[in-house]
Amino acid sequence: MEDEEEVEESKVKEVRLSTIVLGLFPTAVTEEKLQESREKSITRIFGTTKTLLKIRNPEKVGTFEGILRSKIDEHCQEGHRYFSQGEWEKAITCYTKALNLDPNKGDLYEKKAEAFLQLCDFQSAAMHLRKAYHMSQEADVQERLAYILYIQGQCLYEQKVYLDALESFTHACELQPQNMLYHMRSISCLAAMNRFNDCLQMVNEEVECEKTNADLFVLRARLYEYFRKANCCFCNIQEALALDPEHTEAQLMLKKLTKEAQRSKDRAVTLAVKGNLKAALLKINRAIDYNPLDANYFLFRGSLLRRLKDFSASIDDYLKAVELCKADEAAEVRREAEKQVLLTYNDFAVHCYIKGCYEEAVLLFNKAIKGEKNELGLYLNRGDCFLKLGQLNFAMADYQQALELRPLDPKLRQRIAWLYNETALQDFQERQYLQAESNFSFAVENNPWEIKYYLHRAKSRMFLQEVLGAKEDIISALLLDPTKEESRTLVCNLFPGESIDSLLNSKVGDLTKTLLDRKLKAFPACKALQRLPKPAESEPASDVYVQIEDVQKAEAAKEAAQVSEGKELQRKVAECQQKSNQADQELKEALKNKPTLEPNTVRVDPCPRLPPKECPNKPYCWRKFREGIGHF
Repeated sequence: MEDEEEVEESKVKEVRLSTIVLGLFPTAVTEEKLQESREKSITRIFGTTKTLLKIRNPEKVGTFEGILRSKIDEHCQEGHRYFSQGEWEKAITCYTKALNLDPNKGDLYEKKAEAFLQLCDFQSAAMHLRKAYHMSQEADVQERLAYILYIQGQCLYEQKVYLDALESFTHACELQPQNMLYHMRSISCLAAMNRFNDCLQMVNEEVECEKTNADLFVLRARLYEYFRKANCCFCNIQEALALDPEHTEAQLMLKKLTKEAQRSKDRAVTLAVKGNLKAALLKINRAIDYNPLDANYFLFRGSLLRRLKDFSASIDDYLKAVELCKADEAAEVRREAEKQVLLTYNDFAVHCYIKGCYEEAVLLFNKAIKGEKNELGLYLNRGDCFLKLGQLNFAMADYQQALELRPLDPKLRQRIAWLYNETALQDFQERQYLQAESNFSFAVENNPWEIKYYLHRAKSRMFLQEVLGAKEDIISALLLDPTKEESRTLVCNLFPGESIDSLLNSKVGDLTKTLLDRKLKAFPACKALQRLPKPAESEPASDVYVQIEDVQKAEAAKEAAQVSEGKELQRKVAECQQKSNQADQELKEALKNKPTLEPNTVRVDPCPRLPPKECPNKPYCWRKFREGIGHF
């Protein structure tokens, strides 16, 4: 009874309190509604059981938070027990219940992710680890998530789902950018999809970040090999071997490249022997791409370019060969390359001389002489260029330098004699007869076989009133060639009244004959003045310096053949024209003397014709070029 009274009193108090609250706060929620909401929450958590609703005193059971916490702990312990027993699905169910009660437990996400991982559900495991990492921001969770993504990508890669695998590996790279394995797997996916340009770009980025990994250089070398960039491939192999000399794959690739380079070089040699220089150049270019550190390849290509008259590129190749020959065992190749550089400078200068670029030719000869100061041909060629430029003093200096190297060279002495004669002729025109006589004497001394030097000196001596010396020169010219008309004419002009026989039989004639015999015996024979022919163009470049006069001689011979052929053709044309004119004349005479049927008719001239084309009896005189400096 007492309890019932207490209950009724409490209800009355509650009604009064609610009335007061509604009066003060008209929007407040009533106690009935609050109780109803509590019952709904309990029903949502613990089901439709009415156990707690039937409890008349809930305070004795415990608080709501306490009951919730105890239930969460119960699910966690049960999930841990299933996890330790390997019952992954039951553990996932328990962890899910606990997370429904408390979504802020990050460790449960990690355990649940591990359970999904054991079930090979990588997508769910990655999702739960992302939640755990978002809550904790711990490095271990990040590393674990990257590893799961890597495993997921590897499974997709083995199933040949390369695009999804690439996405997984890319996410793993974003989480762990310092892990090289994830980057390499991404490159593998790109290669499997034939996206080699993207592969090369990623490898380049990795090489920039890590320049001490030989495998990266080997990988990039393989990509360059796929793109057929043999030169880049070789350079990367060299980088890899510099980092790891024992790298097996790099050694195998280097051996392969070297073998291919030698095969191309052998093919280039075969083509060059057959005369197909352009095809040989393509082959040797390929050999250099596969092995750009072999000096012999550059030496061979330089010779091909020299024969193709690409002198600048040839010189570059020879210099590259010299640069590569640093070891003692390559000393022979180095000497050969240095020698070929000088020969190419000479050939280049001769080519410029033929084109009329004399100043450029002098510069090239200067470079050649700077490297080789004991070569006769270089001084001769540069002297010829100075002659073309009108710088006779420099030309004489070069010829004198060449004469010091080879004092008994008859061709050189002949060239010097010609230059002295030209200088003396200039002095004679300027009326400097004494200087002219001296230079003519030098010309005679260097080439006593040339008659015109004696005749020129005789004229100079007559102006100097040296009659005896002039007689000696005239007699010397007559002794060398008695049939020369110029000598006989000069005898009549300079010594009127004296016959040639009297001059030859005089004491001066006997003395002159004796002196001339001594000069001719001291000078080399005429046969020594002949020069060997220039080697054919199809032959490989030799070690002999090309002489300017040799080139001119070949061109002059060719032109002489053309002139003779032109003269013969002109002669035949003239004969045909003459016969045609004769036939026309006979036809005209026949028409004039033609009898007429009407005796009183006046004879009418035939239709006028154009006069016949005049053809001179003397054929056209084609322009003649000299055989070159040194042929006089």
